[in-house]
Amino acid sequence: MKKLITILGIDEEICVFFRNEILKIFGDLFEVDYRNRDMEPLPPITASDLILYTDPEMHNEFISIIKCNAPTLMMKRTITREALRKIKSIPPGKSALVVNINQYMANETTALIYQLGVSDVTLYPYWEGKPTYPDVDYIINVDPRKYSFLPPINAEVIIIGHRVFDISSIIDILSILRVEKERSEEIIKNYMFKVPSFLHGLQSTYDNKSVMAAQLNILLDQLSNGVIVTDAADMIEFANSKSVEILGIPMDKLLNHSIYSLFSGNEKIDAILNNKELKDELIKYNGNDLVLSMKSVERENNYYGKIIMINPYYEMINTQQKIHKKIIGKGYYSKYDFSDLITNDPVLIRTKEICKQIASSDSTVLLLGESGTGKELFAGSIHNNSNRKTQPFVAINCATLPENLLESELFGYEEGAFTGAKKGGKIGLFELANKGTIFLDEIGDLPLNLQGRLLRALEEKEIMRVGGDSIISVDVRVIAATNRDLLKLVEEGKFRHDLFFRLNVFQITIPPLRKRYEDIKVITEHYLKKWNKMRHIYNDFQIFCNNYKWPGNVRELKNVLNYMTTISKSYLAFDNLPDYLRVRDYYVNGKHTGEELVLKLIYYGNKIGINTGRRTLHTLFNKIYYEISEMEIRKLIDKLSEDEKIEKNIGRDGNSITSTGIDFLLNNNYIREEMDYEFEDKVKNAVKVF
Repeated sequence: MKKLITILGIDEEICVFFRNEILKIFGDLFEVDYRNRDMEPLPPITASDLILYTDPEMHNEFISIIKCNAPTLMMKRTITREALRKIKSIPPGKSALVVNINQYMANETTALIYQLGVSDVTLYPYWEGKPTYPDVDYIINVDPRKYSFLPPINAEVIIIGHRVFDISSIIDILSILRVEKERSEEIIKNYMFKVPSFLHGLQSTYDNKSVMAAQLNILLDQLSNGVIVTDAADMIEFANSKSVEILGIPMDKLLNHSIYSLFSGNEKIDAILNNKELKDELIKYNGNDLVLSMKSVERENNYYGKIIMINPYYEMINTQQKIHKKIIGKGYYSKYDFSDLITNDPVLIRTKEICKQIASSDSTVLLLGESGTGKELFAGSIHNNSNRKTQPFVAINCATLPENLLESELFGYEEGAFTGAKKGGKIGLFELANKGTIFLDEIGDLPLNLQGRLLRALEEKEIMRVGGDSIISVDVRVIAATNRDLLKLVEEGKFRHDLFFRLNVFQITIPPLRKRYEDIKVITEHYLKKWNKMRHIYNDFQIFCNNYKWPGNVRELKNVLNYMTTISKSYLAFDNLPDYLRVRDYYVNGKHTGEELVLKLIYYGNKIGINTGRRTLHTLFNKIYYEISEMEIRKLIDKLSEDEKIEKNIGRDGNSITSTGIDFLLNNNYIREEMDYEFEDKVKNAVKVF
């Protein structure tokens, strides 16, 4: 059976591009599947041998649908030789914008071009939403048809095409999926001549075995990881210079010595080395904390040795923390900024300004607000506007995990701390967030016994792992959030009084959507534009929005808009709301009785030539809008007739709309000059049913 690779990408085009690339590079070795934002609904990934993602944002966005234990790998990408040739044709001393879909990819592409030897052209990364741009001579772009946000610069456009896999990604895929040696070498050799590389000289290693070994040594010596390779007898066959530095052992004392003798006397490391594969295990060696990963090399049930990677723990954390948009353990970078807050509400604008001011402080923040109001958006924005913005942002929901698991997630655990604990223990979220920010969502649901441990972490900046006896110092800013009344919980003895006041240094209350109805329209227009799903917004949708209480707040509004733009390609109106929202009480109020909806049915009925008598209108109304009695329909028809918006007819054709009625519908945005064919079809189909 072929192994399955699953791609996580931003849209259908990117996913199809990389699927085709994989099939082109690896032939019939693998099956390829993918997931992207265009998929509705988004199917879970229940089985895969490897998950590839284009950038950290994709992994974070789709992590909830990954339901299997497949390894994940971020694609390292480069440009083709032809693309590099085009860029190098730019005359020296000129300047160019490097355009990509977001800040991460624009910066990454710019750095890549410089790495590939382009040094005499000044490059400026540019992405959608970047407010300023310099005057340049050239625009380096993946595809001008895709990016509508290109600045109005009179510059020559160089199309370089989508970036392709870097050779290192090809090697990683072959290694993870254990492709046999001869096939791997053939694939690597063929591919290396198609893409440029800043690993100079690596291509020539395939011309001569001795050259390959020499180049491999040079390459591994450039790694920031310590690398040790053993043979089938577990004798150390290779060690790079970084491993010598980390372990403090001369090279001649490493090579040709047993890996077990190197760590003799350390039972924990002995146990680790007896595993076939381990990743990111924390160990102590000569008083130093090291992170060790190991993989046994096996083929056809034959054992060939081990590959061991070692890193100083704090060096690894510090390195990772410099990369703002990378996953660190189970913590994530924050993708939010205050510019993502869409509002015209004076209260919320004032709240945003206050949050900008407190961002520079290291004090705790307590965010109060209902579910869906954007508490994580505020937390992430505060972090990204603080002095810690280049450090990790780690988020956890305190209500989603059982007490024992939550404790080990927050503070980590030592080996043997409980049944099922991993060998070597595990790093907790507070350690992973060191120098950065931890966001504790639903803090009101934190169990009482964990509240004391959290208080100590806040006051003493110290934690202790579950089952451990060592104090670990941490420098973490805490932002907490809840939709519960913490003072009431304090009175009930469910929340510690001292913890409340320790958290409540800066209290920020986020108003619900029902208290800022004027934001509904601007939020709606924002998402329609963001999704590139522009729709006409009829007044009956606005009436609903202003009547409905929005218990799910902005999150619910976003979900409703997603539903409506999926089922309708032309408009938003009361008739294409989800079923649970097409309810009389969410529309009818003192000003609106539903007569405008009846009038719209008469208008369309007259246009398409169907009977618009009372009984027909009663059936249409119940099927398209909400349940109403025939008597109520009669009263609405009488009122429309009284206002001269229709002429009541008892005959075969039923009621007829007047010019006054049409003007009313047009002037109040219940219809447009042109017919809405989706609504027309809806009326026709409802007529067919009865």
